[in-house]
Amino acid sequence: MQHYSKDGMEVINILFNKEEVDAYKTIVQTNDQSEFIPVLFLASVWSKFQIFEHFLKKEIYLRETSVDKLKDLSVDTMYEAVLRKEKQYKIKSYNIYQFSLTIKKDSITYVTIKQMFIEK
Repeated sequence: MQHYSKDGMEVINILFNKEEVDAYKTIVQTNDQSEFIPVLFLASVWSKFQIFEHFLKKEIYLRETSVDKLKDLSVDTMYEAVLRKEKQYKIKSYNIYQFSLTIKKDSITYVTIKQMFIEK
């Protein structure tokens, strides 16, 4: 994976391996035999970003998710994944973080996921 980052944004190249996707489909017990990637499988991508790394060691709660799927993602195809820290703010004793994950190929957006996390 090739990484680069710029102040709250990081870009990596990512390939979704057919075996990993098939294993995921087995775990979630889906009968989907297509070569397409389930949107929820993209949760595995977040940990690959350096800007999200420090959250892996903290107790955070997923508060909100929105998904905008424009095109199906295929296995064994290289994509560009862009993670952006959209906002960070504090309410009382809680830190609120908003991120967006966009998966693209050839400048065409396939999926955008926006998530809000809360840290005590």
